[in-house]
Amino acid sequence: IGGGFDGPNPYNMMNFINRVPDGACLTLETLMRSTLPVNTMALAMGLHCRVGNEDTIWGAKGEKMTSVQQIEQLVRIAGELGRDVATGKEARDIYRIGQTYDSVDETLARLGYAPNRRPGERGFTFHA
Repeated sequence: IGGGFDGPNPYNMMNFINRVPDGACLTLETLMRSTLPVNTMALAMGLHCRVGNEDTIWGAKGEKMTSVQQIEQLVRIAGELGRDVATGKEARDIYRIGQTYDSVDETLARLGYAPNRRPGERGFTFHA
């Protein structure tokens, strides 16, 4: 959000969220000065967020922040909003890291997407 063609504002963010398939795991991220506001909105809405020096090196008022300082800031904000922070194992489980499937269609189905169309077949918007 806000890193390319879309601006970092709540209207664009909500349009993006509305288009995510049911059951998908959504993490919001952005870059530069919009990193903290977008991540704070994500936390407030119960979504996942991420930070790091690959997104921004700047904090408030132009001071530089390390990745660790950015993480500490979001952990503090999450606590103030009553959100728990996932452990490494919980994060791997949330994102299904290490899970594999037998086919592309099974992968799509498990992630909430429609299967690939066969030649000449019309698609549909959900996986039954």
